[in-house]
Amino acid sequence: MNAAFMKNWNLRAKMMMILVLFILLPLMLFGILFYRSSQDLVAQRTDKEGLQVLTLVMMNVNQLLMGYESELHDIYDHEDIVRLVSDSNDAASNGKGTAADDSVNRYLRDFLRGKDDLESIYLFTPTHTYFGDFKGSALFVEQYRAHPMWERFINLAVGRAVWLPTYELPPNQYNSKPSHYFAVGMQLKNVFESLQTLGTLLVNVKIDALDKIVGGVQVSPHSVLLISDPQGNLIWTRNPDAYSINLAQYPFFAQIDKREGGIFTADMNGSRYRIGFLRSDYNGWYYVSFVPEADLNAQTNDLKRFLAATAVAFAALFILLAALSSYYITKPIRQMALAMKQIHKDNLELAPLAPSSDEIGVLHSAFNSMRGRITDLIKEVRHISNKEKEAEIRALQAQINPHFVYNTLDAVNWMAIENDQPQISAMITSLSDIMRYAIKPGQQLATIEEELKWARNYAYLQEMRFEEKFEVVFDVQIKETDLKVPRLLLQPYLENSIIHGMEDLEAGGVIRITVRSEGSGDDRKLIVIVQDNGSGIPEHKLQLIKERRSHGIGIYNLDERLKMEYGPGYGVAIHSVHGEGTTVTIVLPYIR
Repeated sequence: MNAAFMKNWNLRAKMMMILVLFILLPLMLFGILFYRSSQDLVAQRTDKEGLQVLTLVMMNVNQLLMGYESELHDIYDHEDIVRLVSDSNDAASNGKGTAADDSVNRYLRDFLRGKDDLESIYLFTPTHTYFGDFKGSALFVEQYRAHPMWERFINLAVGRAVWLPTYELPPNQYNSKPSHYFAVGMQLKNVFESLQTLGTLLVNVKIDALDKIVGGVQVSPHSVLLISDPQGNLIWTRNPDAYSINLAQYPFFAQIDKREGGIFTADMNGSRYRIGFLRSDYNGWYYVSFVPEADLNAQTNDLKRFLAATAVAFAALFILLAALSSYYITKPIRQMALAMKQIHKDNLELAPLAPSSDEIGVLHSAFNSMRGRITDLIKEVRHISNKEKEAEIRALQAQINPHFVYNTLDAVNWMAIENDQPQISAMITSLSDIMRYAIKPGQQLATIEEELKWARNYAYLQEMRFEEKFEVVFDVQIKETDLKVPRLLLQPYLENSIIHGMEDLEAGGVIRITVRSEGSGDDRKLIVIVQDNGSGIPEHKLQLIKERRSHGIGIYNLDERLKMEYGPGYGVAIHSVHGEGTTVTIVLPYIR
């Protein structure tokens, strides 16, 4: 795992994240897997129960239909009826009438008695229409003529029973609402002589016959059960308005066509369903169940709520435990980190960290010991540094007798004045001021006004020496001239700019000394910048100077001194580009 995004977090946040990721996350993952496994089990159980329901429905419907077919075969095998119909056909073809017509109609009416599920029965011959129908023949004959495919299907079956799709009779004087029926038909043949086709026999079955078997059956609370023929025509549905729909127009029907049974998932009308189906070996009808996945999800809602409540409870518990654990583990570390920051700010006067016997306690003990040692070393270094500076000043003072130098320079100055040499006089005066400032006894700090006066005298002498190859420009942006700065602050940097920066220039050199302030209140700082347009310092040489491995290391002595005296926020920074120039920035405390 890429932990780069955690690099700016504190230790406590990291520990909490680790505890949550490695304890809570696996628990939640297990809950999700368990829930999905439960969903699969619910789906498998529903699929199994759905197929069992379809099988039971199919068996009961097949048994009912076989009974109707058996009753048709009773007519098919009835010798008297076959003979009467045959004689009636022969008589009609010879232009004669016969009394057999009433006998056949009476037989068909008697056939319907006691059969409440059968609406009517018809026998269509080339010459007659026989029927048993209490509503009269007009309604059904109209339907029969509107569906010429019915007779074609029956003829193609060559004597076998054919189950026709459900049809609708519009409202009439017998029913104020549309009514639905399905029919079974077969050819009537003269089985006792030449197997001549005598006509087409049809029995109309009320849809109520299937309602009694299928109407109360449900696989799930919102499931849908359908029965259709192989062409997709609906045979039975709970919704009477759906009989006009042909299932073959839906993509799912292609998956069940010519198959014996199965389960699959499909999208219909914006919802997802588990579709189970069986194909009847008896007449090819399809028994199809549609179970919305919402019903499956509803069965797992209680489990989902339980898992959600458990996850929330465990999440709250683990987060609380993680917070408490990380707090008590990281608290002593945070205390030690705070103490280290205070040491970094030179605040060494801190109460010692509370000891303990664990590993953190060992670190605290070592830190307390180290802090005491650092305090002693800083005091020792400061004492030694002060002694060294005092020794350097005394050594410089001892090298030259100040009075001898002053008297000699004063005599030379008067000689220059008497000989009308104002430049020589000015140079001697500047040199005298420089010497007086440099060897002034007993003072490590001077005012910024004194330091700038020394710098102007030094710059004047160097300009005269190098015949005005360059000029030194002073830009003083502060009004306070009594600010305290280290003595000879500018000497190494001004000298470096003149000796090394301007040596390759013929003319046009500029050294700018800028004095300004920065910040406000207790955070106010004095900024001194020495900038030249000379030859600059090569990058490798500048690196050696920064690493104190070059003869120019003296320019960083002030940096160490300022950091030791006033803290890491003060010191010297050097920026140089070879061939373009050098900029030295000195950050000093604002001391009056």
